[in-house]
Amino acid sequence: MTTSTVHIVEDEPLHAALLDRALRLAGFGTSLSTDGPSGWRDIQGRLPALVLLDLMLPGLSGQEICRMVRHHTATRHIPIIMLTAVGGDAQRIAGLDMGADDYVEKPFSSSEVVSRVRAVLRRSDPSTVEAGPVLNPAIRMQGPYSVVLIGTREVTVSRKEALLLDVLLGRENTLLGAEELIGIPGGEGSEVMLRELDCDVRSLRRKLENTGAGSIEVLPGFRYRLKSGR
Repeated sequence: MTTSTVHIVEDEPLHAALLDRALRLAGFGTSLSTDGPSGWRDIQGRLPALVLLDLMLPGLSGQEICRMVRHHTATRHIPIIMLTAVGGDAQRIAGLDMGADDYVEKPFSSSEVVSRVRAVLRRSDPSTVEAGPVLNPAIRMQGPYSVVLIGTREVTVSRKEALLLDVLLGRENTLLGAEELIGIPGGEGSEVMLRELDCDVRSLRRKLENTGAGSIEVLPGFRYRLKSGR
């Protein structure tokens, strides 16, 4: 069985060591860069399964690296989890909007980071986003960052929102829970991860409803259903 490699870009030795140890104990391969320029160079050379990317790095910021990863064909499919000591919803939303798949605040729990890595890897198959089925004639997937709403306009969504929409489109008018959407059972998953899922779905719902292409029904217990706008 092939071992997934997680590339860590982190300039703080203690945090880097904690992440490396936790991921290796969980069965992942790891590699490490300690500044921005070497981080970008190593990501291109190694093409890891996932990148843990610190926001504040010497030489080249995590934001700049994230943008570069997303703009290069060879790396754009690689999922990214941002690490930062700067908290708040504004920072999290900015990180997700620039193309990150998830966002972890420092100080972090090593077990939570491992859980997030597993969840992101489970849902980050780029083939399901690049060529999503046209099940709802009002919605077409066009690459990993946008949704074409036929007869109206193109609406930009984040990579994470695109992945969620792809799952919802595949099971339109079906009630789905956290396990189907992000790979964690609703009753057992991290409360933070479940609330972030809820935030992402509600953001996607607003974008869909503004176009009249459909709506997402939100029910208690982190359950959701895409309802056709036809």
